[in-house]
Amino acid sequence: MFYHILTSIIGAHACKQDAVKYFEDEERIIAVVADGLGSKRKSAYGARLICNLIVEELRTARLPVQPSDIGSPHRWYGYLDKKNWKHDDCSTTCSYAIIDKGTRQVSVGQIGDSPVFICIDNKPIVEIKPQKDFSNVTDCLGGKAITSFATYNYSYSSTIKVLVTSDGIGDELDSSTLDALFSYLISKYQNFSRKSRSRRFTKEMKATIGQVNHDDKSAIYIWST
Repeated sequence: MFYHILTSIIGAHACKQDAVKYFEDEERIIAVVADGLGSKRKSAYGARLICNLIVEELRTARLPVQPSDIGSPHRWYGYLDKKNWKHDDCSTTCSYAIIDKGTRQVSVGQIGDSPVFICIDNKPIVEIKPQKDFSNVTDCLGGKAITSFATYNYSYSSTIKVLVTSDGIGDELDSSTLDALFSYLISKYQNFSRKSRSRRFTKEMKATIGQVNHDDKSAIYIWST
């Protein structure tokens, strides 16, 4: 059985520029988090657009997924061209995780610095978290005309836990406490109803991490039992 919680909280600015998208059916789960660049005028639109395109595409994608299999970045640029909008104005990072329930395969994709944390069969958590340099230039859709995701493929036997976040949350997570965090989230939220879990999670995030930095803060956490 699979469970999930999600949140997306506005930071210290007028417009939320993160976007999240969650999809689940009998065959698979898709979680997408996009972090629009705060300095760009239409990054909120760019973030929502790539979330929608990724879910639409990955609903029928065959796993494992390779970078060349994903056409959503090209479609993202195409949509903006039709609107005659500058790509740079809509700049956004994006990370996703897709879980195939039948084959027990997992694929993770990443453009930019939105981290993904994955735990396979209770083994040590893998952090997919690019090293940040000091140039203050974020790899993203739009800004550098990036057209492909870095992809990572896994399979699991019994359990899977995946946390997809924007860097407003991901940058605050300490590697040494990730195991405890994963266990805490499961123990606290698993027994609540599906409708109330995310609402309660959002309330807790606002209270505990909402003022830590000025960024929007978004996350989707998925676990199986």
